[in-house]
Amino acid sequence: MEDEAKEHPDGDMPRMAALELLRLVRDEGAYANLALPQVLRKYKLNGRDAAFSVELAYGVLRNQMLYDAMAQQCSSRPLSNTEPEIIDILRLGIHQIYAMRVPDHAAVDTCAALARVTAKGKELGHVKARVGFVNAVLRCVTTSEFDAETLTLGIRYSHQDWIVQAFEESLVRNGLALPDLERLLKSNNTPVHPVIAVREGDPEIEGTISGLWSKQARILTDVIPLELDQVRDGSAIVQDEGSQLVAQAFLLAEPTGPESAWLDMCAGPGGKAALISDSVPSGVEFIAVDQHTHRVDLMSKIIGPSATLLTGDARERPWGNRFFDRVLLDAPCSGLGALRRRPEARWRKTKKQTLELTELQEELLFAAIDSTRVGGIIAYVTCSPYLEETWAVVESVLRARANVQLEDARSLFPGVSNLGEGPCVQLWPHVHATDAMFFALLRRV
Repeated sequence: MEDEAKEHPDGDMPRMAALELLRLVRDEGAYANLALPQVLRKYKLNGRDAAFSVELAYGVLRNQMLYDAMAQQCSSRPLSNTEPEIIDILRLGIHQIYAMRVPDHAAVDTCAALARVTAKGKELGHVKARVGFVNAVLRCVTTSEFDAETLTLGIRYSHQDWIVQAFEESLVRNGLALPDLERLLKSNNTPVHPVIAVREGDPEIEGTISGLWSKQARILTDVIPLELDQVRDGSAIVQDEGSQLVAQAFLLAEPTGPESAWLDMCAGPGGKAALISDSVPSGVEFIAVDQHTHRVDLMSKIIGPSATLLTGDARERPWGNRFFDRVLLDAPCSGLGALRRRPEARWRKTKKQTLELTELQEELLFAAIDSTRVGGIIAYVTCSPYLEETWAVVESVLRARANVQLEDARSLFPGVSNLGEGPCVQLWPHVHATDAMFFALLRRV
């Protein structure tokens, strides 16, 4: 076999990097956004090559169900009987053909080369079979008619059916029309720029533009986060604008009477807690808690010394019998509201796993109520629009407890349009260009 560098045309390292990122996500359960930097370093990619690799890998993660349907149409054998690596190579080729400015012949040839190079050590016959299969399927794709309109929404936009149904039910419950469903699914497959929250200093940063709603938000258009001095020195943190908005809403809520203590129950890795800690008034203690030590360690790097960090299960109230004026419960959830940023999550979540979280969410909300003084407020937050994790949890707790009431939270999002009928707030990627954050405001009475 020829030397790898000679066998590939220029620009092949980005494809190799994209394939490796897909393998890490598939075989090792890696999070794409966390594994990406190490992959780019390994292949020494930056600039346009790095951008090409990211678009290629993330495009496959977002659209793999659709791409599998297209590949299956051109394959005489079930894809389920095909090596996972070859399936990934086919997906990479189809994304280049249909979604990138790559000539058909280049997409086919480079993917056939990937099939050859990644077969090192295998028998010659097996190598030829891999290359021939990839070549045949992708050439068929380039010449075949494929009508996506005949597919279900789930296949067309690569979402599991139960997730599509969950989104549809949530849109209806939150007063949006059913045509919004396709817009939402499409928005989850649309690449988005990173967003930072500027904590101090001049918010005007080269290579960024202002966010839509939050004064602290800057959208990175021409730089990556780690290239910014502000991110490296902690004066800015990477955080979606939706998360910034719920942190600001927590700060705008008004408990009755004087305040002395605030609590963030599930604070790790600390983004919202960091913004809150920047605004804690003099004389008020702020406690941030997380169950996992490594997440508390992450919090310690971005939260100032004014906060007290605790490690423990919030259901067991590691802060003891103290009562707080404000409590933030950013509950562990499915994360279905962040699929546009974490595309691999849509393949890892099951309905059963998600429903199992609702018991935990209710137990945490009970603990939040029990730790809030009369007149104090509780903000219940999830990065999910799924009704079982949002309205259903809140309504279940309200039925069980007479000492808490639900209040209209829309005034806590000043300037943000299309907030629905309330009293809870549900943000949407296709409406607000944020993650689908849910926010409910409760008051202890």
